[in-house]
Amino acid sequence: MTLSTKNTVVMAHRKMVTLSVLLSAAVFSCGPVQFPDDRDQVFSIAVEASLNDDSLTALEAANKYLQGATRDDPRYDRALRLMALSGESLGLSYAASLWYLDIAQSRRDVELAAEAVRGLERISQTYPYDEQTILGGFLATAEITGLPSSQQAFIDYLQGMYSMRANLNEWADGRFAAIVDQDPYKSRARYAQAVRLIAAQSLDQAVAELEALLDFELPEDLKNEVYRTLARIAFEERDYRAALTYYDVIRQTAPDDPQLLLEMAWSHYYLGESRRALGLLVALDAPAYEELIAPERFLLEALALRRLCQFEPARSAAVRLSVRHGDAIADLRNGVPVKESEALRNAARFRVGSRSTAEFRQRLVFEMTLLDDLEDDIGSGLHENLRAMYELGLKEASRRENEVLGKETVALAQELLSAEEGVRLILHEIGVALLRARSRPDAVEEKDPIDVSLREGHVFYTFEGEFWTDELDDIVVTIEDRCID
Repeated sequence: MTLSTKNTVVMAHRKMVTLSVLLSAAVFSCGPVQFPDDRDQVFSIAVEASLNDDSLTALEAANKYLQGATRDDPRYDRALRLMALSGESLGLSYAASLWYLDIAQSRRDVELAAEAVRGLERISQTYPYDEQTILGGFLATAEITGLPSSQQAFIDYLQGMYSMRANLNEWADGRFAAIVDQDPYKSRARYAQAVRLIAAQSLDQAVAELEALLDFELPEDLKNEVYRTLARIAFEERDYRAALTYYDVIRQTAPDDPQLLLEMAWSHYYLGESRRALGLLVALDAPAYEELIAPERFLLEALALRRLCQFEPARSAAVRLSVRHGDAIADLRNGVPVKESEALRNAARFRVGSRSTAEFRQRLVFEMTLLDDLEDDIGSGLHENLRAMYELGLKEASRRENEVLGKETVALAQELLSAEEGVRLILHEIGVALLRARSRPDAVEEKDPIDVSLREGHVFYTFEGEFWTDELDDIVVTIEDRCID
């Protein structure tokens, strides 16, 4: 070994030892790390910390490196990538998504751009995220090519969906056609096209497409949506038994979906199985389903009890609408503008149409709290920059939520008024029925109750206000039928 070569090896060894010492100090120190002035060393610290899953140090070091870098710096996107990976690991998904977006939009490094798109896909499938900026501002609208096939399928699907929502169906079909048959997004694209057939009232063709989809290996969430859509089509065609057959397939895989129980309850009611419908409605009183905003459930409960000529319970069920939504109904009666009613707005936040915007705003609030908890670790400078980023994001998220809530409060107000009108009609009918014979109010034949006699193999439990989550969709109300045919 020559002297020159030996000196080079020694210098390299010393550099590695120095880096090791700096990393050790970063890991075990409290508060922000004091980095060296040498920017190459700072970048190396960021890389090494990222490899060692030390996200805080990687975030700080990458940020320190970028303070002296321009966008022409060959390491600029690599440092930004380290910040995005670290932010994502720390739970700062919003900041990470914006850093990934910067890398993907600029396409300064094709390889890193593909990785950034993968990061955006990961965040969009894991957290509430900024759909308008990430989707509308880039993924769903930009010309993105040169990606691996799996990522290109993700982009083609998003752009197809975005075009379909804008009624650009020819463009949408072109994007969907570009997805290879073996990719999971192909099935999602076919489902979207089937839903479009439903909107066009081509129900037979839509059913054929949906049933054909079930021949493939589908992701669990998509399979549930296919069965639910088939159930809703059957319900609209008044084939309630077929609807329940479809619903039963997804009962076990969608245990946290109260809307499923409500739809099943209506199907049982129209089949003359009022006790089963009432059981499902009782299940909706479980704390796990308290966020369900569906005024029709109280109307259905009153209808089912009225059909069994249980007049007083039916009256009580009808009154529950006012108990649950009394403040919102009072605002409507008192002439409070729909969009200004705080009671209506609070209820509308839980509806499907406004849930994504509400959840994104709530996620930003959570991440701001998380960011404040990290202030002592990352230093005031980085904290202030991130805090400013989040405050701008929260301001825009709140604006969008108010816009969506305006539409949802109008829809909810109409549902409340419709349900209240139905309740008043039921209460009037109950008053009239009390003066007449106990006859059933409609032509549907009520099914006989299930056998609950005490015999071997039957066990009965007395409930005192509790709910057993795994039994919620099996509850049957064994109330007496007091009607006289």
